[in-house]
Amino acid sequence: MSANVLVLSGYGLNCEEETLQAFEFAGLKGAIRHINDLIENPGELNNVEVLVVPGGFSYGDDTGSGNAFAQKMKLALWEKLRRFVERDTLTLGICNGCQIVANLGLIPALDKKYGERLVAVTYNMSARYQCRWIDLQVNPANTSPWLLGGGRMHIPVAHGEGRFMMDESLLKKLQNANQVALSYIKPDGRAAQGEFPFNPNGSMADIAGMTDESGRVLALMPHPERGMFIWQRDDYHELKDRAEREGDSLPEEADGIRIFRNAAVYFGGKLKKSA
Repeated sequence: MSANVLVLSGYGLNCEEETLQAFEFAGLKGAIRHINDLIENPGELNNVEVLVVPGGFSYGDDTGSGNAFAQKMKLALWEKLRRFVERDTLTLGICNGCQIVANLGLIPALDKKYGERLVAVTYNMSARYQCRWIDLQVNPANTSPWLLGGGRMHIPVAHGEGRFMMDESLLKKLQNANQVALSYIKPDGRAAQGEFPFNPNGSMADIAGMTDESGRVLALMPHPERGMFIWQRDDYHELKDRAEREGDSLPEEADGIRIFRNAAVYFGGKLKKSA
């Protein structure tokens, strides 16, 4: 048995194919649905365990990245979405999807109050589109099923509006609740401390991703689906040369695949228990 994955598309979302492929590579089955088709048949969410809003530039980022798409979802699907996240399901927002999930108020959803927009994901401090590989640290105290195994990750970012912003009191609450799930770091493991390009957008507290209180909703700006295989890495040839000199071989998989495998592990265990 396998969990059903639904990856949204439409109006400028443009990473749905590779995102679904990542889940399928991890052993899950799924489908891509245009948002209008889901609005026409919202009951489809009853048969889905994983909902994904992938990257892209929905509505050309007009009115702010992710805002218009989020409003469309909220007006047409809110009750179904709320019930979906309150079930034992997983929700993932990547890049533009992260912005959409934040605008929907699915994160941080303090006290399980979904629907209130508390954080902004806004213009990079550089005022430029940033496309580069970055290093991340998983918060070891965050218990999200998406991030089992913790540690560090090396995956790419590609966005013009990726800066998490909120008031200081909210930031402190999220840090105390360990909802800041992913942080930008330097290659040597030290905190980026806002330094460009290690923190590519100027995000408060080096935030790259956060979860709701349950950990089952994850929103992150980097693209794990673009860093699934070792040959995709920006430093692949350096790693390959070093491995050859030392008589070692490189693994096929890279850090990004872990997020998708974790979804399979989460539902694999649950489906086995219920079988």
